[in-house]
Amino acid sequence: MSQIRLLTAIALIWLVAASCLLETVDARKSRGSSKRSSRRPKGVNIEIYHPKGVMIWYPYRAGMEMFGIQIYINKANQQPTGGGDSSSEEDSSPPACDICLNTTEVTYGKFILRSEDAIIRSRDHVLYNAIVKKANGQAYVSRSNDFYVSESRILLGDISGDASGCRETAVANLSDSDKRMVKEIKLLEEILRDLNDQCFGGETNRTKNLLLNAETPTRLDAKHLHQYAEAELNRVMPEVDWGRTLVDAFYAPNGIGFEVATAIDKMKVLKLATFRSDNSITDLDIFQTEDMTNDIEYWN
Repeated sequence: MSQIRLLTAIALIWLVAASCLLETVDARKSRGSSKRSSRRPKGVNIEIYHPKGVMIWYPYRAGMEMFGIQIYINKANQQPTGGGDSSSEEDSSPPACDICLNTTEVTYGKFILRSEDAIIRSRDHVLYNAIVKKANGQAYVSRSNDFYVSESRILLGDISGDASGCRETAVANLSDSDKRMVKEIKLLEEILRDLNDQCFGGETNRTKNLLLNAETPTRLDAKHLHQYAEAELNRVMPEVDWGRTLVDAFYAPNGIGFEVATAIDKMKVLKLATFRSDNSITDLDIFQTEDMTNDIEYWN
């Protein structure tokens, strides 16, 4: 079993490396022809750990001095953003954020925020405000976003680094060769994640988002939209384990946008979609839209 996982990890590394090279070539060819698209920054990246801990990072942009986050857990109806003028003085003050962090320090080209004691569980509803301060400007709350926490989004381990996206129990009494094999697998999985970040977190503006050609009967909140999308995806493409693969769902032009757990998952879904004739699932990256609900802002 360990050997199968090792071979699978090696194959995935080659696949992502090849995809990275193709993305780099495509980016060079299209440079200058899609300037508006290349300006759009990637969104806030949130890593949730079990039993506790959360890490948030956002890529540094020229002129950006500070990045902060306000996270509200299961407070969707309390309007923490305070978007409009309220006539009720009693309700004018927003609730306190459950996780409030900010930093001016840039590490490896990113603003990185950590909370080792934060507790976020599967099925929690999370709403966050991203706070940005540019040079010679005031700090302000940029576009907010909320999502429903799926099981696949939670990482086992501590926030310092030893984490795994797979929910496995420890296997006792392994032989020395099996222990070496496990270490090799973990190393290859880390390399795979690094390749994934390099390919899909750089200037190519590639995301893990897809588009489901479906409409909800009414406007749903984040939790029910996630459930609706999962049910539709199970109907359209039952060969995929959507309970593990589906991370987020959001409204998008022409359908329901959804995010999958990894770049490999996206490749798999797109490959399976080619065997269908109804175009029910497509790559959201090909649409140059300005109303992406997961974007923080557009930089001018």
